[in-house]
Amino acid sequence: MKFFSTNRLSILLLLCPLLILIHCAEDKPEVIGLNTGYYLNHNDTVKYEGMDVCKECHFMVYETYMQTGMGLSFDFATKTKSASVIGEDSILYDKFKDFYYKPFWDDSTLKVREFRLQGKDTVHSREELVNFVVGSGQHTNSHIFLSKGYAHQIPFTYYTQDGLFDFPPGFEDGHNSRFGRKIGLECMSCHNGFPDMVLGSENKYRHIPQGIDCERCHGPGEIHVKLKREGVIIDTSKYIDYSIVNPAKLSKDLQMDICARCHLQGTMVLKPGKNFYDFIPGMPLTETMDIFMPLFEGGKEDFIMASHYERMSQSKCYINSGRELSCIECHNPHISKKSTLISKYNNVCKNCHNSKESYCNEPEKLNNLENKNCVSCHMPNSKTRDIPHVRIHDHKIAIPPTPAQLEEDRVFKGLVAVNNLNTDSLTIARGYLLEFETYHADPDFLDSAYSYLSKSKSNNDQYYFNTLINYYFLKEEYNPIIKLIEKTGVQKVLNEFLNEKDYSNYDAWTSYRIAQSFENIGNFMIAKYFYVNSIELAKFNLEFQNKYGTMLTKSGKFIEAKKVFEFIISENPDYVSSHINLGYVFLNLSDMDSALKQYKNALYLDPDNIMGLLNIAAVYFMKNDYYMGSKYLKRVINIDSDNEQAKLLMTQFLKQKN
Repeated sequence: MKFFSTNRLSILLLLCPLLILIHCAEDKPEVIGLNTGYYLNHNDTVKYEGMDVCKECHFMVYETYMQTGMGLSFDFATKTKSASVIGEDSILYDKFKDFYYKPFWDDSTLKVREFRLQGKDTVHSREELVNFVVGSGQHTNSHIFLSKGYAHQIPFTYYTQDGLFDFPPGFEDGHNSRFGRKIGLECMSCHNGFPDMVLGSENKYRHIPQGIDCERCHGPGEIHVKLKREGVIIDTSKYIDYSIVNPAKLSKDLQMDICARCHLQGTMVLKPGKNFYDFIPGMPLTETMDIFMPLFEGGKEDFIMASHYERMSQSKCYINSGRELSCIECHNPHISKKSTLISKYNNVCKNCHNSKESYCNEPEKLNNLENKNCVSCHMPNSKTRDIPHVRIHDHKIAIPPTPAQLEEDRVFKGLVAVNNLNTDSLTIARGYLLEFETYHADPDFLDSAYSYLSKSKSNNDQYYFNTLINYYFLKEEYNPIIKLIEKTGVQKVLNEFLNEKDYSNYDAWTSYRIAQSFENIGNFMIAKYFYVNSIELAKFNLEFQNKYGTMLTKSGKFIEAKKVFEFIISENPDYVSSHINLGYVFLNLSDMDSALKQYKNALYLDPDNIMGLLNIAAVYFMKNDYYMGSKYLKRVINIDSDNEQAKLLMTQFLKQKN
């Protein structure tokens, strides 16, 4: 997709029919609306203008929109944006990893300090600047920091409804990834306007906007703005202005697709050749992606935070309407929920439930108690299964279940593409693999993936090939991968199957998996071809670079490896394992002082890194500093009492000392 490209010729060609119509019917500009018939901003050369341009003409809409959850979704970390109440007691403690986290304001700058105590002494301290706050503050504020453009999540979240700090979802119960969770395009493109992501990276950005903007629901505005500035006005009470998408003019299913793009959280499987920039309002979402969710039957239902579309699609109200009920029946995207009267929602219900019998069957006393509020009974405020301390309305409109229904066994039936019940077998297989990688490492998911793969070989050879490699890699079965490459031919695979550079890095990941498979059997020559290819396709995926540098080190090519690790650290100084690997390279180049410096850098970032601790202990032993060497070894044993390398080093240390 040429999201940021500007092809003026293509735009002019698109506009030619319009310009002719304008010239021939200057007194009747509405003729444009009658004669276009398709949205001009669906062409991928049309640029996004940004919200500041939109507000020049739509200022009142902009003012109310900026008070909505979407308008307040993302911004710089300022005191105005932050909903967090930070005091002296605002400290999180991770009992599993023995880290404390203290958010604090340094004048107008939000920071977080990670530290560890030993008695009253601080034995570790790391500070990071918080660059962005994610979330409107209606439910949460989470936090992002940048290291030379690489975006990662900060390990604390403020939960507004309960007024407390806690770890972000997925960081709890010993799973604290500290400062290592990458914020990729999938995450950023739902919580924010479209960022300018560096092609060939997972989480590096040139520019990050401040909030979900107008064009996320209306599409890119370049042509629309150009025409309005030229005085081309269309009577939208009679005609559709095809220079921009107005969701109210779309069919109900296309309206729902706009909302489902971000309010259907699940396992998002991109269609071949597509990426997260490609969906434009007015297009069917199925052209870009299928979104899988686990399907259950029986028992107590639960739901995740952003499952509004999924839950609503299960409602009898939605099904019985012939799927002619959409989100904007109840929600005006330009007006905050806080400013919307409950009668607005009740009136939508009354459109169908308009007789006394069908409106509400509850006793009059309860009816009055709830102030005739349909939502409180039929869309109750509930906790979510994925985010703690949060309560939102369940968007499945239903009669509350009976106690007997709640006691039924809950049975998992499989993954379902909620937005596309007719998806193909290959896409379903990819859904199971991605679900395994991202959410649930259940071996049954791999079995299901293979079952669907077996049905889909003829669908798309290249994508079948990539998916099959992914399957075997996740199964940790490397020989079938090697046999497949040998059968197909290395050059054919590289030249015909793995040559696309895109924002999903799909071919790059496949190349990387093949490289690791050959490295695992000691075939470094073939592995190098595929590592180099993965880096050519995704230069700024630092994991690829680091693995390639590690293989070069194993091969004794220390000068080449040194360049790779230095590149990684120049890109992102917080990349811990590259400091450790570069230190090892310096050791092999007989530069112990430089090695020691790299190990100290690594342990500042991650004081519990086992390889860093072992290596720095080895350096001190080589320097005959037995006190410091044994000090670091003891830290390894405190973390992992069964570590064989630490025991071996300690034995060698005692022999040398004696």
